[in-house]
Amino acid sequence: MQRAVGNQAVNQMLGSRGGSASGSKPPVQMQPMRPGNMFQSTTGAPRTSPAGPSSAGAASSQPSSPAEIPVIKTPSDLKGKGGYADVYSWLKEQAQASKKSDLFGFFDALEPEQKMSAIRSMANNARTITISAVKKSMMTGIFTKSVDWDKFSVIVRDAKKMDTTNYNADQDRDYASYTAIGTSGAAGGVSGSATISKTLGATGATGTALTAAPIAGGLSGIASVSQIYNATQNYDGALSAAGKAQLVAGEGMSGAADLARFSAGSVNGVREVSGMALNGAATVAAGAGAIVGGAAYMVGGAAGYIEGGRNAKKLGKVEEQLAARKGDALADQQMLAASLGKSTQEMNKSKSGMTAVKGAMMVAGGAMLIAAAASPAGPILIALAAILGGVAAIVKFYKKYKRKEAFVDKALKVDESAALPENKGIEKSKIRQSLLEKHGFNSVGQCYAQLVTDLAGMLFDSGVKGDDPESRQIIEGIGLKIDKAKQKPGKDLIAKKLHT
Repeated sequence: MQRAVGNQAVNQMLGSRGGSASGSKPPVQMQPMRPGNMFQSTTGAPRTSPAGPSSAGAASSQPSSPAEIPVIKTPSDLKGKGGYADVYSWLKEQAQASKKSDLFGFFDALEPEQKMSAIRSMANNARTITISAVKKSMMTGIFTKSVDWDKFSVIVRDAKKMDTTNYNADQDRDYASYTAIGTSGAAGGVSGSATISKTLGATGATGTALTAAPIAGGLSGIASVSQIYNATQNYDGALSAAGKAQLVAGEGMSGAADLARFSAGSVNGVREVSGMALNGAATVAAGAGAIVGGAAYMVGGAAGYIEGGRNAKKLGKVEEQLAARKGDALADQQMLAASLGKSTQEMNKSKSGMTAVKGAMMVAGGAMLIAAAASPAGPILIALAAILGGVAAIVKFYKKYKRKEAFVDKALKVDESAALPENKGIEKSKIRQSLLEKHGFNSVGQCYAQLVTDLAGMLFDSGVKGDDPESRQIIEGIGLKIDKAKQKPGKDLIAKKLHT
């Protein structure tokens, strides 16, 4: 039941934000208890704006001030509940002090049993519910202690039976990969720049070039191992043919070739630092590694560039078709999913194009290295290719970071709320934060993760388990193929491909 409930999130958001103007009816309640989703209307209290994504009075889309919180009074549904009532009053005091009245309002609108469940979680399931038990679990900060409102948000949404799983959350292997890529990229940039400067006559760069080269080689080798490992972990039979080519060739094979190249190149790096003559066999091996690795990057990059462009165009057409059904609950959710998927595919296309160029530079550099070991042209091209690869990764990371806020603004209709007369003169960031909290979130990142999770659930239910044509097109448009018999791709993979 949790999936059925959680997948109503975007549906309810779109229904409530459209108001009577859209003529759409509110979604049918699936169970007696208030549905657990991020955008469900949670109370009859005037906490939201009809033009915004919330569900009641217009003026309340303005950011709250402490004065808006009434005198603390234990609600009737927690009276006589011992420690629960005490914790409730304490939390409300903390919300007032931290200007989190909208977020507390989301909690306050839960059913009594849901509130009690949330409070138990905040007390770390202590046998006796007390304020001190909640403080021990929920307070954070070094010099100034306050409630961990991020944690509060997750607990409250969990109590409402929302699927708060973040399928794109970084894992240990991701952090290891970021560290390896970052350090190797930095060292490679220093080494490559120094090599180029030395070649162009800057004698002062010689020492840096000689010292940085073996360090960069070693760190790059670690990054290659991380790249190969991630390729094996990310492989899935539900990926499209182009997606598999990107992982197998663009990540796995190129990583293996890079590892061989870095190992061979490090031999000459150490020999050069020691004042020894270059080893011819090591030079040839490094050149061959650059050619093989570069060719793999070219294959993976070209496949990704073509696939990304084709998928982005396909999703754009789906989005246009769905616009004709605006106001329909499922169609509005699908429009958001198609929009996010298209954005991801456009970013992948851009990065894949740069990867293909990087591969071409490596092939050319490797060939020059073998043909004329003494020529600086080969090492320079390979160094530039490494720098280009790092730049491509940074650009994609930055675009994904900036997209979160823009996508959340689109889903919550922040711009429309900011245009309301009663919100004139209020900073957009404050309006956004107020709307986020009214839906149970303390940050843009939390809301974005929930959106992706709920959209993935909707696509899985309607396109993998069900047979909705638009949902099928969106799933295929993000680079996946549907296997009805195996019920693949799963919700987790759909969520990852919507985002990455």
